[in-house]
Amino acid sequence: MPPSWIYRAALLLAFMLAGLPSAFACACCTNVGWRYVEVEAFAPPRAAQVELMKFASAAKLMLGEASEGIKGIDDSEENYKLAVTRAKDRITFAFTDEKSRKGTLALAMPKTISIFEVDPRGRNAAEDKAVDGSLGPSLYKEWKLTANAAGDGLFKAIVGGQQKMTLIFHGHGIGCTDASHFTDWTLLVHGKGGNITMFGRLTSADQ
Repeated sequence: MPPSWIYRAALLLAFMLAGLPSAFACACCTNVGWRYVEVEAFAPPRAAQVELMKFASAAKLMLGEASEGIKGIDDSEENYKLAVTRAKDRITFAFTDEKSRKGTLALAMPKTISIFEVDPRGRNAAEDKAVDGSLGPSLYKEWKLTANAAGDGLFKAIVGGQQKMTLIFHGHGIGCTDASHFTDWTLLVHGKGGNITMFGRLTSADQ
């Protein structure tokens, strides 16, 4: 029979190993009522996930009730073809409307990223109880990058000056966030010079 200290050590190790899957899983756990809203440094781990996000080839301009068009864009169209290119310091969105008119919007990579991850709730008590045995509720998530607005072509009249541009990635998922959680994007140009909203889907969530 092994010495008692060996037995006790082996028993302790067995308990530790048995607890590992739960410990690893709970690194990604969420809780009912979860809320994380912060501005962080745009550090390499977040930047690497943004790099993995892929944009569908179609985009839309939100017209809403503006049937006469959007200020700053002549004879505004709703539907666009989209091509996205990346450089080390920026993401460039090249849009082509149904009249073959072109314009680009370029977002320089900022030093910070805004993180919004919350439990949207809206469930009943039984549904809240049901998530207790899982990793927790699926969070609604937004990552936002904001910089000075730059562009040309169709968007020339709405960029420059004090205009800003904000790229928002939208999605859902558990506590450990990666690119696959994000399904949609929105690109805002905003300021005193006018406001536009472009939006579309992310294909990286389907992979």
